[in-house]
Amino acid sequence: MTAFIEKTKRVCGSGVLAWLLILNCCLFLVLWITVMVGNYFGAPGNFTMQWLCISSSVPDALTHAWTALTYMVTHYDFLHLLFNMLWLFWFGKILMTTLTDRHLLWLYIGGGLVGAIFYIGVQAASPGLSPAGTYLCGASASVLAIMTGAAMRTPDLRLYLLVFGEVKLKWIAIGCILLTFAGIGGGNTGGQAAHVGGVLFGLAFAFALKKGFDPVKKMNEEVKVRRKAVLKVVDTPLRRSNVVRDGHAVAKAASGKLSDAGRLDALLDKIRLSGYTSLTETERKELNALSQRLNSN
Repeated sequence: MTAFIEKTKRVCGSGVLAWLLILNCCLFLVLWITVMVGNYFGAPGNFTMQWLCISSSVPDALTHAWTALTYMVTHYDFLHLLFNMLWLFWFGKILMTTLTDRHLLWLYIGGGLVGAIFYIGVQAASPGLSPAGTYLCGASASVLAIMTGAAMRTPDLRLYLLVFGEVKLKWIAIGCILLTFAGIGGGNTGGQAAHVGGVLFGLAFAFALKKGFDPVKKMNEEVKVRRKAVLKVVDTPLRRSNVVRDGHAVAKAASGKLSDAGRLDALLDKIRLSGYTSLTETERKELNALSQRLNSN
């Protein structure tokens, strides 16, 4: 499994993109099996929708607020999943030529959340617009945000299409968006409103970057300042212990195989709770490697 994940990351050129593809596909398989088994034992239809997808009933949607996040990785139709994952892969890879993993994740989640807001807003403004028991699910709004962001970043990038030859990315994105609004990956008016939300978020995010405002960069700078301040607390014991730098740990940190943020926080929490001496030799080497990496930035 680990080898498969690493290979997927290499193909995608992005850890976030790889995990998004894996999460969507694995959840689809789990839900397909769950629904099939549930139906065999008498459970009605796609009974899992009420827990994972946004309801067309505004009160239900608001009381199940977590569905604003879960719906964007939930698919029940194979073609819906296929189109979304193909577009996520293609446009995600293009986006990664000019932006980072964190930008991709912001676009995916932000597009999905704005899509959810638009969907609930339309349902609230027009009660009864969708039949009772209708739900919004799928990554379409998130994918459209990434698609729009990629097209805004490199609109004149030329790609070769089998039938049409070389076509600029902006025209490909517009064509895909029109196909989506024509019904691929969508359905009712509320669903199309969610797609509009995804496109608008992608436009707003790309426009903000063009104007020099990068929320991801600002967040990274704030986190870096906090880490360096915390590292000063452990800098003295690190020097006293005369820990030999572990080349393997440094290599892992440098290659991005470690989650610097998560691992550093875990080690610092352990020091805060139990003291520096509670760290194992391996953890001390790992902390030393991370401190060397961060202090060099």
